[in-house]
Amino acid sequence: MSTSTPFTRRQFLAGTAATVAVGATLSPAVARATALPERTIPTQSAALDSLSIDVTDLEVLTATPTTLTFAWSTFRRPHTDHLQPGERIPSDGEVWLAPVGRGQKLKRVHRSTSRTGFHFITITGLKPDTLYRFSCRSFGKEASPGLWFTNVTGEPEVTKHVRTLARPKGRHLQTVAICNDIHIGMKSEVDGNRKWPSVMVSSMLSELKRRGINRVYVNGDVCDEGVVAEAREMRRIFDQFGEYNRDYFFTRGNHDAYAMQSFTDPDPIRTVFPGHPLQKMWVTKDRKLRVIGLDSSWPGLGSGKIGDAQFQQLERELARDPHTPTLVMAHHPVTTHAAMSDIRMRDGILDKDDSIRLQKIFQKAPGVFFMAAGHTHRAHRDRPDFRDGPEFCQFCCATPYPGGYTLMDFYEGGYTVAFHRTATGQALKQTAQNRYDMFYGFYGEYTISRMRNRCFTVMRDMSALR
Repeated sequence: MSTSTPFTRRQFLAGTAATVAVGATLSPAVARATALPERTIPTQSAALDSLSIDVTDLEVLTATPTTLTFAWSTFRRPHTDHLQPGERIPSDGEVWLAPVGRGQKLKRVHRSTSRTGFHFITITGLKPDTLYRFSCRSFGKEASPGLWFTNVTGEPEVTKHVRTLARPKGRHLQTVAICNDIHIGMKSEVDGNRKWPSVMVSSMLSELKRRGINRVYVNGDVCDEGVVAEAREMRRIFDQFGEYNRDYFFTRGNHDAYAMQSFTDPDPIRTVFPGHPLQKMWVTKDRKLRVIGLDSSWPGLGSGKIGDAQFQQLERELARDPHTPTLVMAHHPVTTHAAMSDIRMRDGILDKDDSIRLQKIFQKAPGVFFMAAGHTHRAHRDRPDFRDGPEFCQFCCATPYPGGYTLMDFYEGGYTVAFHRTATGQALKQTAQNRYDMFYGFYGEYTISRMRNRCFTVMRDMSALR
């Protein structure tokens, strides 16, 4: 198989990322890479004790209707789940796959080599809504999960079974890219470096461009400490992607107001984006999809709050056309279910009265079908407090871990939601470091999330987007 790839040969040989088609021919926008010749695959060195090599940190990161993405690492020796693991070693990487229930044996669908010990592989060309058995291997040893949350009963890392997403009926209409919690300027706990979020975000934006996506929505915490220098750096990065309020849009998060204790304090965001004051709601059309951004940040608060003026603006906008398919986003999660499932409870999400008021507004606008949030850095589907409310979902963070973005693919008969880890060499290296460095390795337990919350399908009539 000889196919084109947006990843350089150097990145691929270093084990940064590989995408391999194993089934039907896919869109040219999908990245592909050629499996390496057998002679380039390293055999286990006699100097390495086969019993000591640790093949672990298995993650089944992403499922779409036609793809599955796997990640794992190889280490010189076993280590604890939450402290620095020591030395990664060069290794081969194999993915074995077979549909369940058809009597087929596992078949090796991918083999490559990694000079770094990182493996990140996407298998494409799969069948929608199909359960697959899989095995990820290096040096002939099967990769095992490392994080406790990937060791949970029923997770694919444990069952070694994973289902591709169901594909909604009808034509594919459009793709919407959302990221959140980019935290420009965040200080590394290892060496004090503050540039690494810029590298991860720049890599993410480059990857979106390679996918043919030219618009992105950033849902809060664009800065880490909410200072002017961070806001300027954020603008520098995103202006390379496109034009503000045309190609990229953003809401504010609590970190973006960290330097403010009141509405009269100097506003770092407005210094850099003069047309973006605190508590500003914006509306844009993405083809026929209406997208609304709400500002849930409030000076001096880590939790969320929405002012009366913004509520009134939202009510007017929705009343003008309540049936238009509408995607809403705000940085803070909204519902009671979100509060009960968060370690900070209500202090970690939107004010309770504001939450109820917001959801009551949505009850009058049946076109509002989805509300996206960030803030917690994890993925979690939140039940609404009122019957027939929209889907509420928290999305994984762009930085520091699990490190990526969420794509919503719209079809005439529904939509899919899928988290994608940024798959460039520098971004993957930093993500792996963050997994172990932050909060003694326990940060990743909370943010990796469950597969069913990261990737899912919603069947709904979306034909109005045609």
